[in-house]
Amino acid sequence: MRRAITLMLFLSLLQGALAWAALGSSPSNFDGATAKTKMAARSLAATTVDATTAVYTVSQSTLDSGTIVREYTDANGVVFAVSWSGPTLPDLRTLLGDKFAAMTSNAEKRPKAGHSQLAVNQSDVVIVSNGHMRAFAGQAWIPSALPAGFDTSTIE
Repeated sequence: MRRAITLMLFLSLLQGALAWAALGSSPSNFDGATAKTKMAARSLAATTVDATTAVYTVSQSTLDSGTIVREYTDANGVVFAVSWSGPTLPDLRTLLGDKFAAMTSNAEKRPKAGHSQLAVNQSDVVIVSNGHMRAFAGQAWIPSALPAGFDTSTIE
C-alpha cells in the first residue's frame, strides 16, 4: 500500500513537471493562470496578419495574482522571449527554464542592499528584471533564437 501511494505521488509530480515548459522550449502551462489566455499571431513584414504568414505568436496569461506573463513563440512553437509585469513575480524558475541558473549566478555576485534591478547580458540569454513589492516587471530572450528582423524593444 505504501509503495502504491509513493508511486502515485511520484507520477503526479512527474506529470506536473512535464506540463511546465520554459524559455527555449514549448510554451508554459501555468497552474494558477486564469481562464483568460490571449494569443495573437504577428508578422514582422506585414501590417495585416493571418496565421499562415505569422512569424511569431504572443501568448498572454494572467496569473491569479494579477501578474501578466507573455510568451513569444516562433513558427516552430519554441519560446524565444518572455516578459512579465504585475504585483508579484511569476515562478521564474519555470518561466526561464535552464536560463534561470544564469540569473541566479549573476544575482549572487551583486550587493544585496538597495538593488531592485538585475540585468544579465550573455551570448545565450538576456534577462532584465526590476521592481519592488507589488510592481515587478521583466523580460528575457535568447538572442540566437530571435526571428530575423525582430526588435527586442517590442517585447511588452
